[in-house]
Amino acid sequence: MKKSIISACLVAFAGASMLSLQSCGDELKPYPWIVEDDSQNGDNLGATDMDALEKQMRTGIPYILNYSHEPDGSWAPHNYQYDRANSIDNYAGYWTTTKANFSFGPALPTLYTDDNGYLGGAGETGTFQYCKDAIFSWNVATYKTADGEEILQPRPEWRAIALICEAYVAQEYVDAFGVMAFNDTRTQKRTRPMTYETGPEVYKQVLADLDEAIALLKEAQPGQGDLQRVEGADAEKTMTGWDWRYWVKFANSIKLRMALNIVDYNDPDPVYGPDSKPFVAQNIAEEAYQDEIGVLMPTDPRDIAYHVTTHNCVWYFIGNSWNDIRLNASLENILKHFKSPLLNEWFDNNSYAIKNPAGVTAPTSVYGVRSGLYMEDTGSPDAGGYGPFAQLSARHQYMKQPFFKRTEATFLRAEGALRGWNMGGDAQSLYEEGIRLSLSEWGIDESEITKYLNQDNLPAVEYRDYYNRVNDIAGRVTCGVKWNSADSKELMLEKIITQKYIANFPMGMEAWTTFRRTGYPRLFPVKINNMTNVDTEMQIRRVAFVADANNAAELSQITELLGGTQDCGTRVFWDVNSATWAKDANGQYIPDNHL
Repeated sequence: MKKSIISACLVAFAGASMLSLQSCGDELKPYPWIVEDDSQNGDNLGATDMDALEKQMRTGIPYILNYSHEPDGSWAPHNYQYDRANSIDNYAGYWTTTKANFSFGPALPTLYTDDNGYLGGAGETGTFQYCKDAIFSWNVATYKTADGEEILQPRPEWRAIALICEAYVAQEYVDAFGVMAFNDTRTQKRTRPMTYETGPEVYKQVLADLDEAIALLKEAQPGQGDLQRVEGADAEKTMTGWDWRYWVKFANSIKLRMALNIVDYNDPDPVYGPDSKPFVAQNIAEEAYQDEIGVLMPTDPRDIAYHVTTHNCVWYFIGNSWNDIRLNASLENILKHFKSPLLNEWFDNNSYAIKNPAGVTAPTSVYGVRSGLYMEDTGSPDAGGYGPFAQLSARHQYMKQPFFKRTEATFLRAEGALRGWNMGGDAQSLYEEGIRLSLSEWGIDESEITKYLNQDNLPAVEYRDYYNRVNDIAGRVTCGVKWNSADSKELMLEKIITQKYIANFPMGMEAWTTFRRTGYPRLFPVKINNMTNVDTEMQIRRVAFVADANNAAELSQITELLGGTQDCGTRVFWDVNSATWAKDANGQYIPDNHL
């Protein structure tokens, strides 16, 4: 894997100088989909011809979470590795990067080193480039008849889908970086400096866009054939199964996620959109759920995801083909604490011996690696070191690649119900429904699910690194699974979020966001922290933009908009409670979500 050394600000607006990230051994080449001059671009950006517009959308939709989209049709997930696997997925505690050197780019001392050359962090905004015409030219779109006559055919549904795609990207981008040049990115401004907006400003624009998109789709109700024109006819790469109602559910589910993100944030002007709707978490969440189509439900037949059957999913590709990631110690420890059947469903016991330098061999089991180690060049499972530690099982070589899961929407509703919102059920029933779905979707037997739900009084499990015992650490998670009405609301929230964390695997961005917001689940701190202003226990709070020779004016804006230093220790706008948390006698933070 490789990333050329450039500013994350350049990533933000997909500038022409952007270079590709490559797997080990690949040649360095420019991103072929980045254009410097629209007139020289074969995809006809700026055109209003229907065929060109639809081609743009088919190219742009995969960028909303760039799992593996490559313009030449290959499936190698270079972009995902830079944007997520080498940053976000580690901060979430799902995976650990176990390579120190790649064919291109600098050495990676630890993931907690400032400007380490791999701070991509949800920075892919290619969707904005390819959705531009669908947003701004939908009402002047034309098609040609057989005799060459141009017929005007406005396509508001294309605008709606483009707005939803951009909303998904922008929401995650702001959650990672704290600010975004949203409107300049949307209009594809070509000259610097870009004008950045605050997190609340972007959130308000996103919510207004989602409301408009929902209304447009309900009016247009495009059929399967219409949706294939922009999603493509490949069944593996349709997120919605060509059902316009799923686009509405997607939009409402994003609103629900955003509502819980801002639950502790009080805006000085709490309205958004042309109708001045309340920019208040409860209002937004209840509107999303109570919509006539609503959010993703456990009874829906599918997640919004790529359901791959012939191409390796990104985590299998990166971990098993490139040997660049291994299971994170935090997820291993949490699954072992709950005796979760998913541990041995997702991962296999080590098939090669794990030995420390003294020659002591580990018992056969599933083992993860702590984040923030001095990286080693992990090879194949038979190579020793961290090589034999857990990779994704071959059973899930074709694991679905989700954009939004039914389990997430269900646990979001459980948290909302805990806070007294109308979410269509009480906190306990939604919590248990989320757990049942999170296990049954992986084929876990009903009797095992019932047994899992009744677990209580579970002791913490110590983490042991049998390759290097200096990394051993006491377990952090002590809560059970069983719902107890006598528990404090804080403990109820910890149970909801911890089970949501398991259910949402492998969606690292959402997991990291919720960890920062609530303090749950109780992840292990990194072993080695070289980051400026980042508390090792509190952990990284945002992804910092990387300074270069051309972005001083932008970084000055960003620092002012953040209201703090432009580093990884400054909190994004919704990260309110964590600044007030106390520490216990062991120096660990005590989350307090003021329920």
